[in-house]
Amino acid sequence: MRRFRCHRVVLIGIAGIATMAALGSRPASAASGFYVAGSVGQSNENFDVTTYDASAHDVGYEVALGYQPLPIFAGEIDYDGFPRAFGGVNYADTYSVGAFGLGILPIPVVHLFGKVGIIDWRTDARSGLPLVPSFDRTGASVAWGVGAGNSWGRLGARLEFEMFDVAHTSMMNLTSIGLTWAL
Repeated sequence: MRRFRCHRVVLIGIAGIATMAALGSRPASAASGFYVAGSVGQSNENFDVTTYDASAHDVGYEVALGYQPLPIFAGEIDYDGFPRAFGGVNYADTYSVGAFGLGILPIPVVHLFGKVGIIDWRTDARSGLPLVPSFDRTGASVAWGVGAGNSWGRLGARLEFEMFDVAHTSMMNLTSIGLTWAL
């Protein structure tokens, strides 16, 4: 049921961005300066079976502070929160903080972007069984993403897919829709 609601939110968001783009907007290339962003969407994470058999397919989120000095480039500091991954009585919580560079293609009506960066992640894994070891792991690794967005004055919207290379996971990603606000 939760997965269906998340997919419905993403689809409604895509339809909303398409509708607003059709109604008219200023080109994304006119935007520059500082901005804040927040998004929510479908997160998927699968921990390796040999490490900690847990997975999640639920709602994740991202908040970001960015600066766009040029119409074709921006930098962001992101915080990503992932849903709790479960595997029987085992569970794992993961979050990350990252610094990203964004390359932007500011075409009329919508802008397309790609992003790559370094994340500092932390996983706290626990078990409800007394003899199963728990662990806290941290690390730095690469993350990347692609997306599309638009802006109307100071308000903007974007749809984004991000992939995170976190140790001991076979997959960790976030597909989200969110809002931006130019400061």
